[in-house]
Amino acid sequence: MRRALRLPTEWTTPLFVIGIVASVGAMGWLGFRAIDGWRHSATLLAEQRAAETVDRLVTALGRDMRGVQSTVLASAQWDQFMLDSPYDVRNLAASAFARFPYPESFFAWRGVPRPGAIVFLNRADRRPAWMRGEIGPNRFPVLVEFEPAVAAKLVDRVLQDAERRRRFSIFEATIGGTRYQVVARLLYEDPVRGRLEGVFGFTVNLAWVRQHYFGDVTRQVARIGNAASTLPLAVLDAGGVVVASSPAAPLREPVRRRELPLTFFDPQLIALDPPADLPREVWTVVAGAGGDATLADAVRASNGTLVVAALAVAVLAVGLVMTVRATQARARLAGLRSEFVSTVTHELKTPIATIRAAGDTMARGRVSGPEALKDCAQLVVQESKRLTRLVDNLLAYSRVTDVTEVYTWDVIDPATLVNDVIGGFRHALDAGGFDVEVAIPHDIPPIRGDWTACVLLFDNLVDNAIRYSAATRRVAVRAWADGTAVTIEVADGGPGIPPDELPKVTRKFFRGRAAGSGGSGLGLAIASRIVEDHGGALRIRSEVGAGTTVSVTLPAAENVDEETRAGR
Repeated sequence: MRRALRLPTEWTTPLFVIGIVASVGAMGWLGFRAIDGWRHSATLLAEQRAAETVDRLVTALGRDMRGVQSTVLASAQWDQFMLDSPYDVRNLAASAFARFPYPESFFAWRGVPRPGAIVFLNRADRRPAWMRGEIGPNRFPVLVEFEPAVAAKLVDRVLQDAERRRRFSIFEATIGGTRYQVVARLLYEDPVRGRLEGVFGFTVNLAWVRQHYFGDVTRQVARIGNAASTLPLAVLDAGGVVVASSPAAPLREPVRRRELPLTFFDPQLIALDPPADLPREVWTVVAGAGGDATLADAVRASNGTLVVAALAVAVLAVGLVMTVRATQARARLAGLRSEFVSTVTHELKTPIATIRAAGDTMARGRVSGPEALKDCAQLVVQESKRLTRLVDNLLAYSRVTDVTEVYTWDVIDPATLVNDVIGGFRHALDAGGFDVEVAIPHDIPPIRGDWTACVLLFDNLVDNAIRYSAATRRVAVRAWADGTAVTIEVADGGPGIPPDELPKVTRKFFRGRAAGSGGSGLGLAIASRIVEDHGGALRIRSEVGAGTTVSVTLPAAENVDEETRAGR
């Protein structure tokens, strides 16, 4: 027949604690992992949105920055320019200016280039600073002008590329102290590009596009998909300086980056043979996923959830601690009660056995002489009083919460009270060879209290003094009056109480390390409660190896308040 596995009792609490700790830890870990996964997913989503926004802006800028070169310069209408008057292509220039904001001017010539014959088609609302002369009355958005000095500079550089038979002349030039990027298309009379027929191109003011162009395009792209309100977007120059940004939060990690060449033409045109006077300048487009409102909301929500989870774990931990303490306290209380029952059983059996033995001796006529009979009778009386005191302690303990309801208040003479208590222990004191000292002034004022409770109070104190006395068998009872109170102290020559145990000796069931056998652990607890109910104070002074003194201070009878006189 199989036996069920039974764990030792002392293992129950540790295993319970380990199980609860493991459960709380597992719950906290799983909660943290779930919240961390949620936050990671939100971060990945924000990074994806940032990458899409960066790609969108780079694509938009790249397409727009190549637009004039790939669509306007390649238009057949510009080929017609070689045959028509310059004034007839103003509509084409106006259309290009309207579609693309970065060209500042177009220039063109045909045949043999003469600086004075080079035509400049300028914006009427953004005329180049280097263009001299006054603007005449003109309502058309395109100005047809001539500037021989600038034209000569452009012609010299374009002819260098014509000698190398290039289809496009792309370079950077400084005109009027301002950096320009110049892109021109070269037309030849024959397929082998032996003779230049004409040139037309455009100029880009790099200072103006830095200040205006990138900001406008960035804000337009950022508004697509409502990204402007969620994702910070910026364009950085080669030195990392912010050139343009969308009106959103500052850039915060994680960010997504992508390079943007500063070329207002198709970079493939110069991939094989880049011009020496065209610096390769690479800017960067960045989007901060850390500024995404969705991610911010997710982080705030996850942080809030994490705080709630942490509070829940903390509450569980506190509950665990309280449960463990309650379990330990209950175990200690069970142990104390078990010890109390065992001790009380012994304490009850001892006087009963003594009384029974004395009674049997007298009943069988084994007592010889009056003195022996007297000793036997005193033994019965002493053990009866001991038994009565123990029963009184048990009764007092059983009604300790409502003990004041059974008090009967009387005026008590301290000397009479002490003599009655000492008289009850006379046989034990004489048999133990105790030196008894009683010092009570004859004029000490009376106290008001319950006679039975006060006798039980000092019975317990004297009983402790007798029980725990060692080599020095001395019991001293002294009393004195101090204004409105009377103090009665009981001192012994016992082993004393260690300092760490003094605060605990008035607790129910507490027994010190040096208590030995005997005693219920209720004496001082009941004494302390009786003193408290009488409006007094109980103080214990003890020195290890020298003895213990218990002082009881009670109000004098003439100073007891009316509530106490009425029976509380």
